[in-house]
Amino acid sequence: MDKKDSGNAADGGAPTELTPVTLALGLRSTAQSLGVIGRALGAFEAQGLDLQIVREETAGPAGAAGLMSGEFQFAEFGSVPVVQAALEGHDPLIIMAAEQVAALYLLGRKGLAGPAQIKTVGVLSAAGQTGFSARQMLARWDNHEATLLPLGTYPAIYRALAEGQVDAGVLTADYKLAGELAYGFCELADLGQSLGYQGPVLATTRRLAQAQPALLGRMLKAYLQSIWLFKHSAAAVIPVLQRHLGFVDADQAAAIQAFYAARFQDRPVASPAGIRRVIDSFAGQYPAAKEMLPAAVYDEIYLEAALRERA
Repeated sequence: MDKKDSGNAADGGAPTELTPVTLALGLRSTAQSLGVIGRALGAFEAQGLDLQIVREETAGPAGAAGLMSGEFQFAEFGSVPVVQAALEGHDPLIIMAAEQVAALYLLGRKGLAGPAQIKTVGVLSAAGQTGFSARQMLARWDNHEATLLPLGTYPAIYRALAEGQVDAGVLTADYKLAGELAYGFCELADLGQSLGYQGPVLATTRRLAQAQPALLGRMLKAYLQSIWLFKHSAAAVIPVLQRHLGFVDADQAAAIQAFYAARFQDRPVASPAGIRRVIDSFAGQYPAAKEMLPAAVYDEIYLEAALRERA
């Protein structure tokens, strides 16, 4: 990713040096686009940060492993791999959530009669949030025969569903809106509402939060400004969003911006109940899940401090 120019010599002085900060994006989607939007529109530079997006489409346990190892300092991820990393003894920390429930859907190809006809489901990874959610929904339908096909990216799932290579696929609202019009996708389940899991989050590690609280505060203030810009500066946001998604025209990007502008929270707190549901869903796999509290992976104190400073 290209860096923004860190110079600001409008007053004839020396360029202002920005602090580099690294970010990974789990998915190429609007729900995980606030870093992209904010960087393009100057929210991070205003906080003295040079935001470097070093990984994209690195969802699931592999993405969480990069955060834990220090490959990047922050990440926009689903909540499932964050909770799983904590259950495996690591120290991930959720610091913000633009949405408390994900706009995540299980969609069927054109002509699919219903859940019983599902034989193949496109997901990002079997162990990440998309595969995990699909498996939970299929079990509710008593469909234990369907195969999950890890396709790695949302564009790959979208193409496979459009071409009929899979019967169903897990996609976010932006792909749903475009696919229903272009390819006749049908909604099989609103996974966010049906399962109630915490949606996408901004995460870091407790190590970083304790060692660099000032950096954490600047990062959160930049994200708060990014949310404000997303909701109130549609004309500036839409072309950035269109470039980021890469599969929509301007009208589709405008519809997607309007949809998410209504969803993104001005006070972007995570849902302890949604995190609790994610933890509980791991109880059969990790005995420690029975004792884990949402506070093990989520602390609101840093966000509250950033909100007070912006007030």
